[in-house]
Amino acid sequence: MKRIAFGLRGVVPLLLAATAIVIVWQMVVVITRAEPSLLPAPWSVAKTFAHLVGTGELLIDTGVSLARVVSAWLLSAIVAIPLGLAMGRSRALERIVDPVIELFRPISPLAWIPLAILWFGIGETGKVFIVIIGTFFPILLATVAGVKSIDSVLVHAGQVLGCNTPASLFRKVILPASLPSIVVGLRISFGTGWAAIIAAELVAARSGLGYLISNGMEILRADQVLVGMIMIGVLGVCFDAFFRYLNRRVIWST
Repeated sequence: MKRIAFGLRGVVPLLLAATAIVIVWQMVVVITRAEPSLLPAPWSVAKTFAHLVGTGELLIDTGVSLARVVSAWLLSAIVAIPLGLAMGRSRALERIVDPVIELFRPISPLAWIPLAILWFGIGETGKVFIVIIGTFFPILLATVAGVKSIDSVLVHAGQVLGCNTPASLFRKVILPASLPSIVVGLRISFGTGWAAIIAAELVAARSGLGYLISNGMEILRADQVLVGMIMIGVLGVCFDAFFRYLNRRVIWST
């Protein structure tokens, strides 16, 4: 019962916010008498949503975007987490790598889109590359920060209690203590990757939610554009809730 009550406390505000948005949206449509091609009514968008789900188009585009983000996000994590752990423990390595990171980190993933198209064309590799750019740095920086924030007393206690080798100290102390920060980095990076893939699909794609929005714009279907935007928002909320849950589990377990 407590878990159900806790879940309702998180869902009810979202439902209230969604209801308020729909009411204001409908009021704007009525007051401004906007053209359906510019701002359709909520009911019209709902019908388009149901139609795209029924034809399978929305589900396919959603699956394609998710596959691109998840694959790039996992590739980033595979490289960024070990590198971040090493940088957090080795000042020499950090001094070597950090300047390179700081040079590339401020460059927006969107700025890489033209080069990605030139290098990889409009295939899957270019889109995965853009998402890797967007997800790598948050994971890396969060991992480094997590390792550096570990209390030296905890490390010393691990050594006293039998972690005599660097491998055992890393496995039993460093990694578990830095996990909460790593999970936060994974959560933030997934959000940036989600934004990056939509932008990449808007420019160079023939599938995905970004393409759905871009295609709706080209054929003057604002309802289709809004369906894509709504799907992005709903999925974003779902993934954020998942990472919040995962972060709580990690904190409780540590």
